[in-house]
Amino acid sequence: MESEPAYLDILDRRLLDQPDAMLISQLDGFLTGIVVSPDLITPGQWIPLIWAGDEGDGEPEFESEAELQAFLNLAMTHYHAIIDSLGHPGAYAPVLETDTRTDETLWEMWIDGFAQAMALSPGGWARIEADDDAGCHAALAGIRTLRDFAKGERDLNRSEEDRWDAEAPDLIPIWVEMLHQWRLENDPHRPAPVRRTRVGRNDPCPCGSGRKYKKCCGVH
Repeated sequence: MESEPAYLDILDRRLLDQPDAMLISQLDGFLTGIVVSPDLITPGQWIPLIWAGDEGDGEPEFESEAELQAFLNLAMTHYHAIIDSLGHPGAYAPVLETDTRTDETLWEMWIDGFAQAMALSPGGWARIEADDDAGCHAALAGIRTLRDFAKGERDLNRSEEDRWDAEAPDLIPIWVEMLHQWRLENDPHRPAPVRRTRVGRNDPCPCGSGRKYKKCCGVH
């Protein structure tokens, strides 16, 4: 990754400490998909997926409530940083890893995270497909092509693979801004994301259990 805000380095290390958690590029794609989703997805829905792992049953492992709170603060800081960047056309930039051996930009984990976010609200993305916005249709088609390619579910010839590898890093931010603009123009009544970075002890737990934070994740 190129130079990034200092908090991202800390968040990256905290993610690596969790056995089943997303990697930083995957989390960036995931949170971006949450932000631009045509349907509002609450923290209670998406936070547990950060550490759910491939099997979907992973749980956070923090030694104290303070460590969990610090992690949630970092995740929400990045969530709001994405929102802020999308408020300035041309400012959004995905967090993509770089292969230090070949200097190749790796987009696969970002796409995987974004696809996980899309899976939380299929109806919302279907509304975009039903619209006549050709640019958004192309954005969704491109994202799904990269997703299927990364998962080995789409056969591409070598020329096509090379083209996608070369163009994906530049196309991803364009696609994201197109989809974000569609949401703003077509769903103006969607509630704004809650700009809160701390969870009170008596608040509902963001893991979605329905219990108070102090009696759920706050116990650990």
